[in-house]
Amino acid sequence: MRFAQLCLLGLTSALAVSQVIAAPSSASDLVGRATGKKPSDFAVADRVPGIPFSLGKSWAGNLPITNKKDDPNQLFFWLFPPSEGVGHDDVVVWLNGGPGCSSLEGLFQENGPFKFPFNSTKVEKNPWSWTRLSWVLWVEQPVTVGLTKGKSDITNEVDVAREFTGFLKNFFKTFDNLHGKKFWLTGESYAGKYIPYMSDYIYADKTAKKAGINLQGFGINDPSFAEDPITEDLPAIEFAKAHQKLFHFNDSYIAELESKAEANGIKDYVKKHLVYPPPGPLPIPKKWNRTEFSPWTEILTTATDLNACFNVYDVSPPYAQCPGVSDALGFPPDKLEPSPMNVINDIKGLKKAIHADPSITWYECTPQGPFLGDGDTSPGPSESGVLKRAIEKSPAKRNVIQHGLRDYVLIAQGSALAIQNTTWNGKQGFQRKPNQSLLTVNGTKAGTFHTERGLTFVEVINSGHMIPQDDPPTAFKLQKYLLGQIPEAALALPGV
Repeated sequence: MRFAQLCLLGLTSALAVSQVIAAPSSASDLVGRATGKKPSDFAVADRVPGIPFSLGKSWAGNLPITNKKDDPNQLFFWLFPPSEGVGHDDVVVWLNGGPGCSSLEGLFQENGPFKFPFNSTKVEKNPWSWTRLSWVLWVEQPVTVGLTKGKSDITNEVDVAREFTGFLKNFFKTFDNLHGKKFWLTGESYAGKYIPYMSDYIYADKTAKKAGINLQGFGINDPSFAEDPITEDLPAIEFAKAHQKLFHFNDSYIAELESKAEANGIKDYVKKHLVYPPPGPLPIPKKWNRTEFSPWTEILTTATDLNACFNVYDVSPPYAQCPGVSDALGFPPDKLEPSPMNVINDIKGLKKAIHADPSITWYECTPQGPFLGDGDTSPGPSESGVLKRAIEKSPAKRNVIQHGLRDYVLIAQGSALAIQNTTWNGKQGFQRKPNQSLLTVNGTKAGTFHTERGLTFVEVINSGHMIPQDDPPTAFKLQKYLLGQIPEAALALPGV
């Protein structure tokens, strides 16, 4: 759910980072021999405390991140099989972001077989569960997040990718019936940083495929896959102008923002540089002092002053209006701190039923965060070359980046700028402007999409930061496309 790091990074050549953190050529220390367990050891009863209907088969618990049997560092997972006649040869991982936010949020409120909706204490069946399309594996990571075990010692995305790959090897060793099936990485928000680095690491690991990890491609929603100036600051004023009434901004305040932008050399940056095809790498505005003028931060501060319930994740009603929303997971989107008062901690017997340690206090986003010191030291995937390699090495040649147009914490035009600043398969960015209409079940327009050279970019109209939560049918249709269950042409046709 969350993009928890609302603090802004320094510019530090953010528009033209050249550092490349390559994955190792092998990872023989993470072969996946550590579990000594079989799937039945992780079996979850079809009736789980707090959920008043059968869940059918599922498996949950902790697996270590290395081949050491006594490794205290373990990730938590919950696995569900396909519920219909498709996707039995596909395994999808879903990752939430943060960094430090639990993927059980995705399971409990976005794309799982049941939902704990906002403003409700009633559990609902989810008609748009991704388990209708494939095996789905929700994984809490890195260590310290949710119901994981151990102590974090990571400092960058290569550390994250190494630990996650070690977990996957143990997973496919344990669930050997899934060994070698088509494998897909999906997620949202800060997973936009996790997933390209994980993909790059897995493709470079010569032992991964033998260990059962048959990675095909990725799908990421509202991603943090570029540095903050691109994904937040540079498109912020254009976003505020497009949503001026929702922000309660008057014309004089918009004029003041544009005057400051002009003084810093960033006025009309999006208009000048979000072009097709791109003329070259995005330039760094030389006059801009981002420490003194961060458009994104200034707009957020003013919007919050005008509306105490302003919601960076979705700027539209009912989310961005008082009294706000309640959240069974203990972290309403207009709040800054997660609460230990939530269904996972409060429902007696739930943790035991899913083979989790009952003594662990679960937070939707861990208050401490998983990174040590100054946080994640890796550059954005679009700047570092990691995103390029993840696209180019995809066997399916099908990768999807989606963005909700009502999301302010990470802005859709920022994703578009990042794509135009990325070179893959011999060309920089898209050569043509995305303009194909994405149609919903009944034929109304849900957004726009465009594909070139193995990458599809989608903008979703009726969604904020969490597309599977805000527009489940559209997220479901896009997932079918990612898995190859419908062709690209079907995105422009009614139905799912």
